[in-house]
Amino acid sequence: MKAAATSAPTHRLSPVEATRASAILEETIEKLSFLGSITPDILQHREELSQVVGDEISRIIQEQRRLEAKYESLISQRSVLKGLANKSKFKENQRDIQEDNPNFGGNLMKIQYERQALIDLLTETTRELRAGAYDSLVTFVTEGKHAAERATDLIETEKEATEEVKRLTQELAREKVEHTREIADQKSAIAQLKEQLLQVKSKTQIDIRYARNEAKAKTASTARLYQQLITEERAKIDVLTRECDTEARVHSETVAFLKAKHESLHKDFTHWSQKYDKDMAEKQQELAKLTEQRNANAAKLEGLQKRWLEEVELQKTKENEKRRLRELQVLRREEEKKQVIAARKIQAAYRAHKVVLDEKKKLAEASKKKKKGGKKGKK
Repeated sequence: MKAAATSAPTHRLSPVEATRASAILEETIEKLSFLGSITPDILQHREELSQVVGDEISRIIQEQRRLEAKYESLISQRSVLKGLANKSKFKENQRDIQEDNPNFGGNLMKIQYERQALIDLLTETTRELRAGAYDSLVTFVTEGKHAAERATDLIETEKEATEEVKRLTQELAREKVEHTREIADQKSAIAQLKEQLLQVKSKTQIDIRYARNEAKAKTASTARLYQQLITEERAKIDVLTRECDTEARVHSETVAFLKAKHESLHKDFTHWSQKYDKDMAEKQQELAKLTEQRNANAAKLEGLQKRWLEEVELQKTKENEKRRLRELQVLRREEEKKQVIAARKIQAAYRAHKVVLDEKKKLAEASKKKKKGGKKGKK
């Protein structure tokens, strides 16, 4: 602790503050020393102390008595629950004993050790306060915080590990149940397959016997069929042999006939070849004559075509002239019609104009007569 105090940074107090803190710490050390001196007699004189320290100490002592009675009861039950059937209850009882009966001797030793360590720390701090420092106390508090943090981390780690163990235990239980179920299913499937195998074996034996008998029957039937086919084929061979003999005779007669026919055809070929040459020469002469006639006819045809073309042109000219004359006649008739219509219009206009002039003349004469009659009346 001193080494930690020397390595830590120095914390200082004013002389007045150091004096006050030293007085408080010295008083605390005295009280702790007094408490350490009276602790061994607490269990022996707890009834007297209960009257002195008050109701809280009495309650604690009564709770201790109750726990001791429960401990004795659990101890008596433990011997009864050691059988295999009560194993779980025995474990639960053992756990209750450990929870309800803490190690008082160990706890007292621990309390005394921690009290003495606190006294030493406060003594060291009091000594440092004489110089105005309290590094030992700061170091102790810092280490206590670190230890508490490590303990908290350890508790969290233990909790996580416990949760993981619980989860794995549950998964293991599920896997066991699933494994048991799969084994049961497999056993059921194996039994079913065995039963099916027996059925298949019995059915196979029956099928083999049936197939064997069927094969024998088929073999006998096939042998009879083959024997019948052999008989039929032999009959066919006899028929074909007779037909071959007949064909041989027919062939020899046909060859003789064809030879005679060939000689006859050769004679005919010679005759017709000579006739072909003779007819060919005659036809060549006729072809030459026809060629000359064709040339003459072609020249004549060419002259006739020229003449026909000239006549066609002349006919076209005449027709064009006739058409032109007809068109002129049509134009002349139309012109005459127009002249007649114009003359009629002129005559009608003239008559109308003459009528107008006659009317005007009559009106003029009538007006003159009126004027003359008026003059005579005035006279």
